[in-house]
Amino acid sequence: MMNIYDCHLHSRLSFDSREDMENYVRIAVAGGDSRFITTEHMDLESHFSPRHFDIVPDFARQRKLLSQLAEKYPIEMLFGVEAGWRRDIRERNRQIISQNPFDFVIMSVHESEKYDVSFPEFRQGRTVDRCYNEYLSLVCEAVESFDNFDTLGHIDYVLRYAGHTDLDRHSRLLKKIFRRLIEKDKALELNTKAFPDPQAVERAVKAVKLYTSMGGRKFTMGSDAHKTQYYKNGFETGIRLLKEHGADSLMFYRQRKGEKLPL
Repeated sequence: MMNIYDCHLHSRLSFDSREDMENYVRIAVAGGDSRFITTEHMDLESHFSPRHFDIVPDFARQRKLLSQLAEKYPIEMLFGVEAGWRRDIRERNRQIISQNPFDFVIMSVHESEKYDVSFPEFRQGRTVDRCYNEYLSLVCEAVESFDNFDTLGHIDYVLRYAGHTDLDRHSRLLKKIFRRLIEKDKALELNTKAFPDPQAVERAVKAVKLYTSMGGRKFTMGSDAHKTQYYKNGFETGIRLLKEHGADSLMFYRQRKGEKLPL
C-alpha cells in the first residue's frame, strides 16, 4: 500500500493517546511511505474536561517534532489537526486554524451542546436511530456553517457507542451532508477504525455508495489510530470497497491543497 497514506492518526500530543510519534514514523518508513501526517485532537471547551478547558495539542511542539523527525528519517513530515466542531466554539476553531500553517484539517463532530456523544448521558432514553439522527443533524449544521476544513471525519462516530443501524434509514440527512461537501469541494473520510467489524464495513459501503451516486469523488482514508498496532488498520478492505463502489483515487493534502492518488 505504498503511497496510500494514513490520514487520521493520533500521537501522545493528543489527550487520548500515549504513543510516541516516532513509533508511527518508523512503521511508515519501513512500509515505504514517502509522507507522514498526524492529526492531533483539538476540542475547544471540551466536555471531556471537568471545567470545559480546551483540549489543544502543543502546536509548537508538534511542529518541532515534525522537523526533528524529518531530519532523522527519509520521509516528508506534514502538520495536521482534527478539529472538533461545535456551534458555540466554531469561531474560535476558525481563528486557530487560520493562525497555524496546517497541511490538512479534519473537521469532526464529537460533541453536542451538553455532552460528548460517546457519553452514556447522550444516549440515555434514546434509540440508536434517534441518537444518529441528532448526530447527523449536528453534522449538517457543521458542513453548512463551517468552511475551513479539508475532509469530514467519521460520519458514523456516534454509532461506535450507540450501536448499529441501517444508514438507509438516514438517507435524507446523509444526502444533505454529502450535497454540501460536494458543493464546497470538500472530501469525505472513510474511517477504518472499526474494521473489520462487519457492521462497520456495511455502514461504510452504504455511505460510499450514496456519496458516489451523488457525484462525490473526493475521499480521504484514515485509521483513527491511537496506537501503532492500528496504523493503516482496515486499509485493504477500505481500498477494495472504494474501488467496488465507484472511487478511483484518494486525496492527500499538503499546505491545504489536495492531490489525487490513484487507487
